[in-house]
Amino acid sequence: MSSPIFRVIVEYGYRKKNSARPYKYLKIDTFVLTNDIEIIKKDKSLHEKMLRQAKSKQKEMDITFKNIYIEGQYGNTNY
Repeated sequence: MSSPIFRVIVEYGYRKKNSARPYKYLKIDTFVLTNDIEIIKKDKSLHEKMLRQAKSKQKEMDITFKNIYIEGQYGNTNY
């Protein structure tokens, strides 16, 4: 059975774990397999994409979500 694919735009902030510095904010435009915001916040692949976009070599980062915009369904998976 196929599952729907949703396009999301996520505004997030990141900083080094336990740092006192302010968050640096970026946007990422990507696809996820759910439209539930709480599941999107916990998605491991999304966190990996955010760390890659931030060009961070640290695995331990504080990430805060400023805004998550679900644009709509773009199709279904083949599996």
